[in-house]
Amino acid sequence: MHAPPTGSSPDLAVLRPAAGTSFALIDQLPVLFSEDDQQLLELNDVAAFIWCSLQDAVPLDAISGQLAERGLTPAAARESLRDALNQWLSAGLIVPCIDAADFVFTAPVGRTSIEIRTSDVQIMNHLRSLFVATTSRAASVDARFTVHRVGDTSIVMRDGRKVLGCAINELAPTFKAYVIEHLLLAGDGRDVIFHAAAVTSGDRGLLISAPPGTGKSTLTMHLLKAGFGYATDDIVFIGTDGWIRGAPFTPTLKSNSWPLIDDVRLGAGGVPIHDRLDGHAVRYLDVEAHIHEGAIPVDWIVFLERGSDRTPPALTELNELDTLKRIIAASFATQGKLTGDGFRILKRLVSHTRAFVLQYAEATDATGKLIELRDGEL
Repeated sequence: MHAPPTGSSPDLAVLRPAAGTSFALIDQLPVLFSEDDQQLLELNDVAAFIWCSLQDAVPLDAISGQLAERGLTPAAARESLRDALNQWLSAGLIVPCIDAADFVFTAPVGRTSIEIRTSDVQIMNHLRSLFVATTSRAASVDARFTVHRVGDTSIVMRDGRKVLGCAINELAPTFKAYVIEHLLLAGDGRDVIFHAAAVTSGDRGLLISAPPGTGKSTLTMHLLKAGFGYATDDIVFIGTDGWIRGAPFTPTLKSNSWPLIDDVRLGAGGVPIHDRLDGHAVRYLDVEAHIHEGAIPVDWIVFLERGSDRTPPALTELNELDTLKRIIAASFATQGKLTGDGFRILKRLVSHTRAFVLQYAEATDATGKLIELRDGEL
């Protein structure tokens, strides 16, 4: 692991103990207690001196000089400081003060507004690629994240506490998974969350639900090319009025789908590649030009089923009961189970829409069939 340079890097020039970390002497031995990890870390005399100096906001260069004055050679002083800082940064026991205004943005996550402050432009661009639309600053936010690097590792702090640590190329997918679990799925109890893509035609919405690997995101990109608007490619919030809002994430395209969108998204091959923890390589595609903002009434719900290579596209209409069963199987209630109110929300949605199963083999054929549905030709 590479050491943070002392006194030369703006993002690591000032370090402070993270929230929930305490220093104490126990039997005259210096120890750190991590509230988050529920662990004790014993320190030697040099490490204890470094920690206490950080608590007193002593600059890193000054700490290195003081260690040399206490008997270490200059090289040994720098190495001891480097090793301590790397260990504590990776463990989330200390956090850099990241104040660079150029590397901060805000984004909506459901009903929550978050601020993300990063140590450098590469990390900022990794995280910004997740969101359809971001702003430079917001007057108020509900959660603040600080993200910095230690060598090839990224450390994510939320409100002063470490929540994630992963390789730089895994940062965007790992952060997205965290945000979905801890902010979206733990959000407002009034929402029912449906795993589906959502596109629009004018002021009408089309929901597309499918198991993973069925081609939902690929089909979404084809529909955007055909003139549809974009709301989300995976998570839909169903409000009490039966209207929907899309989660603000950009489409996620796994590696097996990249060749399938070459004709509908020029330049997609140059988009950065990210590694998910499940082993999939993914790209996040910018669709800001297609975004539909605000709540959307839903006219159609389509459940995808992949057929063989020779399967012609076919739409089979569903009744309300079968539609409800399929939606409930693919939905999540923020309180852990579908309540009576949640059921009534889904009933209201279904009663105002037409629902179909779409069997297809090729995204281009499926797109044509959905255009016919939109245009009232079915």
